[in-house]
Amino acid sequence: MQLHANDVRDDGSDVATLRIALLGGFRVERDGMPVADVAWQRRSAKRLTKVLAALPSHTLHREQVLDMFWPDADLDSSRNILAKALHAARRALEPERAARDGFCYLRVRDDMISLGSDHVVVDVDEFQRLARVALRLGTRADYERALALYTGALLPEDLYEDWPSERRQHFADLQVRLLLGLADALVSDGDLAEALDVLHRALDDDPIQEEVHRRVMCLYAAMGARSLALRQFETCRTSLRRELDVAPDRETTALYEHLFASDGAPEGDQAWASLVAGGLRSSSFAARV
Repeated sequence: MQLHANDVRDDGSDVATLRIALLGGFRVERDGMPVADVAWQRRSAKRLTKVLAALPSHTLHREQVLDMFWPDADLDSSRNILAKALHAARRALEPERAARDGFCYLRVRDDMISLGSDHVVVDVDEFQRLARVALRLGTRADYERALALYTGALLPEDLYEDWPSERRQHFADLQVRLLLGLADALVSDGDLAEALDVLHRALDDDPIQEEVHRRVMCLYAAMGARSLALRQFETCRTSLRRELDVAPDRETTALYEHLFASDGAPEGDQAWASLVAGGLRSSSFAARV
């Protein structure tokens, strides 16, 4: 079985939208109807679709796929396996379409394999788009809109595969930045308790984020709960020792020492302390995606 050099359907006819979700687990819907797991037939077919969906360009050269999936196979065998995987994926996504009619969702042109962006919507693309908007505008509504799309880690069922790890970490880090920004907006509005809940949500997903621990300490102090602020440092130290076998950094330790020695508002994190005390906007969370 061979890949055709060009087998793209571009006739502009009405095509159902294909929606691919990667956050929280792989799911595919076509025109609102889920693609059943049994439809894939081959594990390689599903894996090929996942890889293409996870990439920002949604495109890979055929040789890149061969190197990624079957690095130890001879060239003819790996090309044949890829052709079968592509065929099975297309049958799962467009079971009614014949090869002579071309394909709308998985396309091959000049050895480039891609998802048809005009008919395919991937959740991570929309998440990243809304995250950019939120980090640029900094409004509570924009942060909440973006965070609503983060329904879990990228492809958790493939946790022990190497290829998604970098993208998984990228989106996890982006979620933390959004949660920090939302906490920033909530503090500006005077909603300290809700901001605290948001920061704890960030720590539930990633307990070694020292910046988040410091903000929790600052909020507890601002709310008059100094003992909880000191306890948060111990939680931070325990998490770092358990996960990374390291100690808290100098800024976190300085904040703890100030809180330990004083009953006043913390001075160890000036941007957040100013935000809490004066309702000022902080620009520290507006980094580009």
